[in-house]
Amino acid sequence: MPTSLHQGVVCVFQDDPRLAFDLARRVFGIELPRFTHVTNRKAELDRFAPCFGDTGELRPDLALSATVKRHHARGHVHKGVAMILEVQKKVDSLKRWRLWVYWALLAERLQLTTMVMVVPLSDAVSRWARSLGRLEVPAREGLLVLDRQNMPRVTRLDEARRRPSKAVLSALIHAGDLEVFRVAMRVTLELADDRRWRYASSLLSVLPEHHRDILLGALTMEERYELTQIELDSVAYHDGLRVGQLKGKLEGKLEGKLEGKLEGKLEGKLEGKREGQLEGLIELVLTILELRNIPLDAPAEARIRTCKDPEQLERWAAQAKRAEDLAAVFAGP
Repeated sequence: MPTSLHQGVVCVFQDDPRLAFDLARRVFGIELPRFTHVTNRKAELDRFAPCFGDTGELRPDLALSATVKRHHARGHVHKGVAMILEVQKKVDSLKRWRLWVYWALLAERLQLTTMVMVVPLSDAVSRWARSLGRLEVPAREGLLVLDRQNMPRVTRLDEARRRPSKAVLSALIHAGDLEVFRVAMRVTLELADDRRWRYASSLLSVLPEHHRDILLGALTMEERYELTQIELDSVAYHDGLRVGQLKGKLEGKLEGKLEGKLEGKLEGKLEGKREGQLEGLIELVLTILELRNIPLDAPAEARIRTCKDPEQLERWAAQAKRAEDLAAVFAGP
């Protein structure tokens, strides 16, 4: 069953299919023209499914074509490329063979040079995906693996605003990177269409549970309710425990339990991982301030970034969820 993260990555490319070709150009150095048309071609492969006896198997996550219309003495000529895009959650021995079936069928059907891009959702899957080309005889270099090793980190708000899809994809691939997450969530909450809550739901799915709960607390009651309803309607959340937790949150039954669980987790992680925990808490405070649109001047940011007391950072994070200004965030000892 697809997860929220898997569906989130697919949706980013569905919303902005040109992004796949732009990344092929900029990340992998492939020379491509400026295309005039980008088309979803997934239906081209769906029609071949019955020949395998299983209509649910021969379905890549996305099949795209990008063409440029050129004037010719005999009329308009369309030239371009195609791409199979597969988001991969786990190592799949069958997928090793199926990727090249997708590639061959789409290339033959469209009569276009075709690329295959795999987006792994973990480092282990990334290592597997990067090894696939070497397993062929002779070895193939054509498989494009987009992962945390080469996906650009979008950390500037102006860049994220120019292309929200790239910022969200960056945060999903660099899961757990709060600096990238903060920028992606900020630009997501500025969107005025249905991408706002689809992207927000996907972004929250990549956070550690304790960070997720704190950040949810930084949203308004209406925003939390709407986001939770979207998660409950998502196919990814009909898998048991997460559904139970979300329903409990709506009814207010798990609040005390989650608070205690959060405190216990934070307390345990302070031992042996002090530096990493400090960095995470610093980014957490900055993220909450960003989400709540509380202006942050240079001295205040420096105060947060240079703080070496995890308990102080936790207090600031808790106060930032309710504060109306910086003075309230820093109030108290």
